[in-house]
Amino acid sequence: MAGRFIIPVQLLLFVVLVAAGRAFAQIDGDPLYVNKVETNGASFYAWRPFYSSTVEDAERWRKDYVWPIYTRKGFKEETYSRTLFFGFSTDFGDEETGRDRNWIIPIWFSGTSAEGDDYLAVFPFGGTIHEFLGRDSVSFVLFPIYYQSQINDLQTKTYIWPLISRTTGEGVDRRSFIPFYASNELEGEFVKKYYLWPILSTVEYTNERNPGGGFILVPIYGRIKTERADNHWLVPPFFRYMSSEPQWIVHAPWPFIQLADGEMHKRIFWPFYGKKSLGTQTKQYWLWPLVWNNKTDYARHEQHRKRLVPFVHYQADVVTKPTKGYEVGDAVSRYWKIWPLMSWERNLERSRFRTLDLWPMRNTPGIERNWAPWWTLYRRMDVEGEVGHHLLWGLYRQTHGEDVFEWSLLKGFAGYKKSGNNSRYRFLFMWFGDGETQP
Repeated sequence: MAGRFIIPVQLLLFVVLVAAGRAFAQIDGDPLYVNKVETNGASFYAWRPFYSSTVEDAERWRKDYVWPIYTRKGFKEETYSRTLFFGFSTDFGDEETGRDRNWIIPIWFSGTSAEGDDYLAVFPFGGTIHEFLGRDSVSFVLFPIYYQSQINDLQTKTYIWPLISRTTGEGVDRRSFIPFYASNELEGEFVKKYYLWPILSTVEYTNERNPGGGFILVPIYGRIKTERADNHWLVPPFFRYMSSEPQWIVHAPWPFIQLADGEMHKRIFWPFYGKKSLGTQTKQYWLWPLVWNNKTDYARHEQHRKRLVPFVHYQADVVTKPTKGYEVGDAVSRYWKIWPLMSWERNLERSRFRTLDLWPMRNTPGIERNWAPWWTLYRRMDVEGEVGHHLLWGLYRQTHGEDVFEWSLLKGFAGYKKSGNNSRYRFLFMWFGDGETQP
């Protein structure tokens, strides 16, 4: 009798296992696992925090291995890798020169320059490094005993760095024998000299725009007078007065009291209060460095940034000239964070709220890809009116919009989805309902 049911039971178990396997493949794996593919070809795949892979388009990709321990990324023919914060390797994809770079800062430097020259340096023993610290090349032997650098035609040689050095180039002549004597001459611009640095310094401006000169004798007195400005120091660098047609500056004493009006506006009573405006930037603080209020002006909007370090961060981009879809005074984007509890941001028609938010900085890409989902207990997303809730790593999810409503419990153990006129239910990770087929 029992034998008659063996085949039907086996068949039923097979169907259930296949259905369950396909159903489990659709389970929300957050925060451990994610696999997303966008219609534009972009994709993101991750087993957090061990590995993540991002493809932005056909030319740009990135892979993280227990970020920040190891990262690889590529753009077109160029590939780059980083190990922690001291190991760097780059293949620039230049078949003609073979340009590449393999550095373990500050010990090992090897590679091939943009001109096709191979190089090697082991710090502090000796060698040559190309394209380093803004220099075309850097060479050294038993640093700091000997050091040489090159920027275009500007060459610097230093012995017992930084005490004895000589820099030469087109119109440039610099010499130093610190602390006894140093000079810096730029042809047609200025001649600067230092004696028993930093005790006595002199300057002569030879350019036609603002000729003049003077001296500073630390800590007694100084004066530099040019055609456009007159500077006086008393007990330099602490007390200073400067006047010119567009500007005046008072330090009394520096750095505690700094006042200025003109092209630059400054009111600093450090560390209690400070404000500085120059060009498009305005920076203001109270009880430095705790409370900040900064503003930057752009062509059609201004950016406001307020901080109570390290707990509160606020930023808003506010329209200052009529812009398509926005009136003057509208905020195009807004962001705030109360660290480490929560954050909220809105950009155009998208907004996000989440808690907790343990990383003190805003949206660090490596943190967002690999770590932030682990401590995000609740997330609310609003994308063009479609609102989603994500609670306790997806143990409960809900989405509702104009034509859709969906909820899921325990990663799909139970759920419901309504889209247009169709609705379906989920139980034991399998779908049932009108107009829909099981996975």
